Amino acid sequence: MIERRNFPRKRRRLIVEYVLDGKPFSGFTWDMSYTGLYIAGTATPRIGERMSASIHLPDGKRVACEGKVIRSRKVPASLALEYPNGFSVALTGYFEDYCRFVGGLQ
Repeated sequence: MIERRNFPRKRRRLIVEYVLDGKPFSGFTWDMSYTGLYIAGTATPRIGERMSASIHLPDGKRVACEGKVIRSRKVPASLALEYPNGFSVALTGYFEDYCRFVGGLQ
């Protein structure tokens, strides 16, 4: 498969809080880039849905981000450790603390 992303994804596991249909959920980041992230979690929004999320950075800061769900994945339990259930979010807007964090990842 040809990689079409302009910014490479970096694997990092951070806690994420998000709201779906008025209910709070938490998950964790699986990978992230300047323009988006994959959130592993049991509750997945619909493709095309706009949502907000709060990412807990290692230094204790919380970064609020907004985006649009572009992909959703449910995998069999036997594959969940390799690639968990979750969804991809294309970020809409610029979130300085988030971009600074991603830029510092190796």
